[in-house]
Amino acid sequence: MPASAHPYAGQRIGLATIHGKDRAAAPPFRRLLGAQIVVAPEVDTDSLGTFSGEIERNAPLVETCLLKAEMAFQTLDGIDCALASEGSYGPIDRVPLNPSGVEIMVFLDRRRGVRVVETLGTHRTTWRLWRFKAGDPAVPKALKALRFPTHGVFVIASSDSNHPVKDLASVDAVVTAIDREARRSDDGEALLIADMRAHKNPTRMQVLRALSWKLARRLQCLCPKCRAPGFGPVESRRGLPCEGCGAPTHWIHFEVDGCSSCGHAVARPRKDGKRTAPRLSCVACRDRA
Repeated sequence: MPASAHPYAGQRIGLATIHGKDRAAAPPFRRLLGAQIVVAPEVDTDSLGTFSGEIERNAPLVETCLLKAEMAFQTLDGIDCALASEGSYGPIDRVPLNPSGVEIMVFLDRRRGVRVVETLGTHRTTWRLWRFKAGDPAVPKALKALRFPTHGVFVIASSDSNHPVKDLASVDAVVTAIDREARRSDDGEALLIADMRAHKNPTRMQVLRALSWKLARRLQCLCPKCRAPGFGPVESRRGLPCEGCGAPTHWIHFEVDGCSSCGHAVARPRKDGKRTAPRLSCVACRDRA
């Protein structure tokens, strides 16, 4: 479907951001849907939680996105649709030296009753955390690993997370901040952490751009019953039959595409074409062995 014929063609879609996320979302929404992303004015998305830690995020990612979308509805006149995103980054529990992240993007259409949530996990991140004492000569090397200064950093006193030092522009400024925050910290250490705010982290912005394309492509798909945008995957059903005895297994049997507006749903087979699961995945076959 050409963008000019899409239901959202020519429409304004609100986005609550203070970190330039419109740079990631605007191109795919314009090219695929013919829609215009409009940044909500005078919103404070940091009030819902910050990467630097001085304001804790109390709600889960999806709920935080919904709160951000509501900010757009409240501050922009004449819009029926809003978009919001939230991300979480850090070490993998079982592989602490390999940080990863997840981005979530929520789209709401209040007039049609459409709610679409898309997620994107990634290992492509600059997130790191180091501890330094005052005068540590390893700081410049750590900054290089963080891709500073093209990627931002935070400096935080280890015993006081309420006063992060942000928007540092030079190696000397970072070193000075680390020395100062380490000396005032109870344990004599300062934290050096990657700044994951989108406008300070080009690598994260790339992930947001990929997720924006994913969401826009999803919204291209119209429900075959009511023609509302966003028809697509809603759940997976397990129970693929065992190749030996035919009993259901924990393997996914089929996927379900659905519409959040009218509830219409359609089952579709696995993408890999598998119709049976291996015997090793079957509890019944293992019990008989």
